[in-house]
Amino acid sequence: FHLLMPVYVCRQWRGTPTPREGQELAWVRISKLRDYPMPPADLPLIAMLRDMIGG
Repeated sequence: FHLLMPVYVCRQWRGTPTPREGQELAWVRISKLRDYPMPPADLPLIAMLRDMIGG
């Protein structure tokens, strides 16, 4: 079984981000990501994001 989970980091944008299809949108610090419910497979992504953008 192979799973690819692309993660995108956006450093610049125009306008106001808008959630789609009923999802909530929140700006959070990396140190607070563990406070949000997520599947166990997503937890390693927190360290990867921290390394990518610093936090």
